[in-house]
Amino acid sequence: MRDGSESLSLQKLAICNLSEVIVGFYTSRFGCMEQPDLHLAKQGNEQAIALFIKRALRTEAIATKATLTDGCLRIMLEAAEVPERMDCLSPIYRALLDLQMPLVKSVQVYGCQQDQPPEWCDQCSANRSGLLKRLAKQGDEAAIAALLTRALAHQNVEVKAQLQNSRLHVYLSSDQAPNQTAAVTLIERELAGFSTDLIAEVQVLGKRTEADFPDWTEEFVRQAPAADLLAPLSVAEAISPAARPKSAKVLPVSVQQTAPPAEWTFKFNYFKLGFISALAFYGLFSASDYTINGFLAANNGIMMFMHGVNLIFHEAGHVLFIPFGQFIYVLGGSLMQILVPAGICGYFFYTKQRYASAIALCWAGENFWDVSIYVKDAQERILPLLGGEASYHDWHYLLLETDSLTKAQPFGNFVYTIGILIYCFAVFAGVYYAQLDMAVGMRDEG
Repeated sequence: MRDGSESLSLQKLAICNLSEVIVGFYTSRFGCMEQPDLHLAKQGNEQAIALFIKRALRTEAIATKATLTDGCLRIMLEAAEVPERMDCLSPIYRALLDLQMPLVKSVQVYGCQQDQPPEWCDQCSANRSGLLKRLAKQGDEAAIAALLTRALAHQNVEVKAQLQNSRLHVYLSSDQAPNQTAAVTLIERELAGFSTDLIAEVQVLGKRTEADFPDWTEEFVRQAPAADLLAPLSVAEAISPAARPKSAKVLPVSVQQTAPPAEWTFKFNYFKLGFISALAFYGLFSASDYTINGFLAANNGIMMFMHGVNLIFHEAGHVLFIPFGQFIYVLGGSLMQILVPAGICGYFFYTKQRYASAIALCWAGENFWDVSIYVKDAQERILPLLGGEASYHDWHYLLLETDSLTKAQPFGNFVYTIGILIYCFAVFAGVYYAQLDMAVGMRDEG
């Protein structure tokens, strides 16, 4: 029994010694085991951010400092030798992507030797898109896949990216075979949104999830972007000359984000141009029919057809807003018939189907005209109602509740005017987005 106890004690002692060795190794390698306070970092605490960045770099050889001024986060990296730019930027941008700090609008990263001015600097937008593009520029496959997934959101495809020898392989899979033309166009457009020398050629493979082999394959040469949204700063631009001799302190630097200029190529997709032109003519010649008399005459077949479509969402709105009280329930009908096309417009815009978003916006403007008829009828109540004479008039109730019944006509005119403005803007946007995509046009010409 004594020998067994001694053996057990020796085993425990060995385990304790091994634990001390492991803890000592990690302490010497990464410093103390303190975890950065993520909550403080997200709130913009400079010390917490610096600690989070330091742990992301996984080395004690580089000292990190962070300052946050006017939405610009400046990170200084100091070491006995100038830190390697590419080795530092990727983990820093990945860490910032995880932090998602709402107070930070832009990021500047500087690398310098101890007690010396910065040797290099890099900057990017601090939003998710900007960080992903910066990582993608450095060849980060996960970032490239995330950007392409966002660009192809409406196609519900799984995206994988693999970069080998300047050749990017993009694998798309979904329940149905991905739409080849749409997918390749969106991928080409997204890849043209950031500059990098690491991607020269692109191969896109689309397949069904259950299939063993791709349904289609297409290759293209990546088009270089016209300009970066945020080009890297030179040290001369970022650091004041007066600060160079003595200190590596970062002076406040204004970061100006410039959007790509709008361009009119006047090279149109004629089907799109024809359709938006038809909507423009409809608005020009039919907007005047959206009156009480025009509705009762029912001479405009398109207006009456659209009213029938809008009425479906109007009635659905009443049902949807029942839990929110009588006033919102009544308002919900008119509100819903505007929110539906507005929501569709927003979805198309978010998924970069800009022409389709303009068409949906025309529909939203037309709904304002439709609602304006109902508003103007609040006093007279001569329009036929879906529930017959027993039904009460939505806008008669709403304006009566707000002591505004006598203002039915001017309020209806106001709603109508909003519709005019929205419709005109939508037509203008539709004409603009009816232009052929420049990258696609260059590919077709080649």
